[in-house]
Amino acid sequence: MIAIQSLGKGALRVGLISVLAVLAACVGDQQSGGRDAEVAAYPIGSATFDCGDDGLIMLDGNRDAVTLIETDGSSYNLPASPPSQTHRFGDDGMALVVEDGEALWMKAGKQPMTCRR
Repeated sequence: MIAIQSLGKGALRVGLISVLAVLAACVGDQQSGGRDAEVAAYPIGSATFDCGDDGLIMLDGNRDAVTLIETDGSSYNLPASPPSQTHRFGDDGMALVVEDGEALWMKAGKQPMTCRR
């Protein structure tokens, strides 16, 4: 208490603001690092996923959109959904979620397929 009283309220405020600024910088670094890890985890480029009895799906794309090709040759262009996403894609009753080496492929009227890289 004696040290705080001798410093005065102005010095105390400056000290608290400095501590808060350092803490804010630490939190900001953690948030950007998580985003970098998320982007790095996405299979940019080409990848083939095994869907078991349902065959294979092939993906070719980037963070903004993918082209999905099924075993029977059917091809779908799926934009990121929402546009800021790097793991979820979808359009017109179709959705694809790619995460941790798995792809969940869903089409309206069909059973969802879980496929592994």
